[in-house]
Amino acid sequence: MKSALICPGPGRSGTTLLHFMFANIKGCYGPREGKEYSFFAKDRDFPYERNFDVDGDDADALRFEFSPRYTTVTAPSWHKTVVERIRNGVDNPFVIFTIREPVSRSISAYRHFLHPYARFGKERHLAEQRCLSDPYRKNFDQAVRSDQLVGCLLSDIVGLYVDSFGKDNVMFFFLEEDAASFDRFYDFVLDRTGLHVPNTRRGAEIPQSSKAKGHPRYYYSQDHDICIRNREGREAYLPAGQFYICNERGHEIISDMDPEVAASCMDAQKLWTREFRAAYQSDIFDELFREDFQKLSDYWVPGSYAGAVPDYFNWSYRDKVFPCAEPDFDLLNDALPELKKASLSEM
Repeated sequence: MKSALICPGPGRSGTTLLHFMFANIKGCYGPREGKEYSFFAKDRDFPYERNFDVDGDDADALRFEFSPRYTTVTAPSWHKTVVERIRNGVDNPFVIFTIREPVSRSISAYRHFLHPYARFGKERHLAEQRCLSDPYRKNFDQAVRSDQLVGCLLSDIVGLYVDSFGKDNVMFFFLEEDAASFDRFYDFVLDRTGLHVPNTRRGAEIPQSSKAKGHPRYYYSQDHDICIRNREGREAYLPAGQFYICNERGHEIISDMDPEVAASCMDAQKLWTREFRAAYQSDIFDELFREDFQKLSDYWVPGSYAGAVPDYFNWSYRDKVFPCAEPDFDLLNDALPELKKASLSEM
């Protein structure tokens, strides 16, 4: 295959936004299987170009893949394998790394990570594989130091791609600067790659990222009814013996929850950091990310990016308080009569 635009991530830095923007330009083609297919994450028995459904003459088609899965591990052997697969599958690959202020990105990743764990334990994707008996047990401070998905370090990874494909083939999308200037960024990509796919979305509104509704939360009414309140003071009751999962990805009341499992979940959520003082964020940057970003800045030379590079080294942090997900009072109120009836029938 002659050429393709490949973005290894990292996640929570604008990969979904870029995928949406490119996917809505005529002549740009993403993977048939969707954004998270991650073609080069494993050996495939068919060529890379068959991953794309290109209409008609594909001489000027722009094939793109945004796969943050490529940067979710730190093992050098993993990244060398991915790079080698790219080299074998694409003659002239162009690489985009999405860059976001690292502490904000890490907090976002941690928050994103909690939601499926809150509901599905280790098996995070299918309800029938739920494992509430093993909930996530790290606060942010622990996660950012031990989990590449949360505390993503990029300099060595970017360096490997630069060494493999050359500086001219590695680009950067700076979320804070380029998200609002996609047309400028796209022009830069065409100029760098030499591809000729007009921006059919030029001037169109850029979608806003969805805002999370808060940390997931458990409620357990082991021996007696409990009152649940939201930030506005609205109230509802959870009958005794019920376990309520309050989560922006779905709400659920479980009537047959094992008391030991429920207690384990309640203990785990005490670890889920909800407040991030500005001084703490600054300390995290200095301790974990400053050196990594200083190394990264060696690649931010004139011509390697579309717009201005944000001044991450003098970033002004603001206090961030992450609220809990808001209770679903319709669910609670609708469930109350049925739960009461069931309770009386068992007496």
